[in-house]
Amino acid sequence: MISVSPRPEPDTFEARVRAPGRQALAEDKNPLPDYWRRCSRELLEAYDRICAYSCFHIPRVVGGATVEHFAPKSARRDLAYEWSNYRVVCALMNARKREFEDVLDPFEIDDDWFELELAFMQVRPAERLGERTTQAVLKTIDRLKLNDVELCRAREDWYDDWIGGQFTASYMARHAPFIYREAVRQGKAPK
Repeated sequence: MISVSPRPEPDTFEARVRAPGRQALAEDKNPLPDYWRRCSRELLEAYDRICAYSCFHIPRVVGGATVEHFAPKSARRDLAYEWSNYRVVCALMNARKREFEDVLDPFEIDDDWFELELAFMQVRPAERLGERTTQAVLKTIDRLKLNDVELCRAREDWYDDWIGGQFTASYMARHAPFIYREAVRQGKAPK
């Protein structure tokens, strides 16, 4: 994972999402209307279409982008219509995070808490972290299954294509920023 800087909410957010959302909350609607979907395009663009958990670019045509409520709606209904509670994630990561609250917030982590072991494409906690932070990183890796076979293969494919000359460094940085950052940090980026 990489650190994500919060982006400002769109000018239309209040009228399109928050105001009708407040009304739904006041009426105690259950289930909550999914007004957050009204801002999904703006959310994707604000965060460059990068999944906050897998750190891969989410293509436009696959339909795999979702609005993830970092604080789950079941625990924090009051945040269901707040831009600051939304994270861009792919559908797979959203399904894995679900309503669990043991995943680190990409808005609150440091960029160097997660490392990538390039030989096997496994995500791991940085060695310099204290025990508490290391355990939180490990819980996040486990909860999101960041080291499952498919994610490791996807990382391997991206990295192999990059070192094979299929991508420029700027393309890699934009579409697979975690792999790019780790390859550069470790001195394993193509020249």
